[in-house]
Amino acid sequence: MRLLLPLALAVVFATLGVASDGQSPAAAALPVRAHADTVGEYRGLYETGFEVSWFHACGAPPGDDSWWVTLSNDALRQRDSLARAIEGKPRTLYVRWRGTVSPKMPAGAGHMGRGSRYMLVTEVLQLRASDASGCTST
Repeated sequence: MRLLLPLALAVVFATLGVASDGQSPAAAALPVRAHADTVGEYRGLYETGFEVSWFHACGAPPGDDSWWVTLSNDALRQRDSLARAIEGKPRTLYVRWRGTVSPKMPAGAGHMGRGSRYMLVTEVLQLRASDASGCTST
């Protein structure tokens, strides 16, 4: 059942389509609190690799700062296209993207249940190698 939940969430989010959440891009880029089941703009650090697809949102509170990421087909193409320009193939990237997050999952989310939410990314706006400043750089 735990393995089917991310797939089910992805299907539900994909059928909802991309809708405006009514926030300005500046407000949505600083997600002090994630609004479940609404599309928003988020920025943070994205870890990718074998059995790794984690997003750590800038400004997320402790205990709600590791989200399991699924990318739509369009977002996957955008990510791969932007990643070609990055040298060295780093595992941690700084991203700014639009997506929908699930409510906080009390039993855990993602690989081995180590995360707090699921996220479906629908548009990649920025992607670059992470630097030492992490979320403090733009």
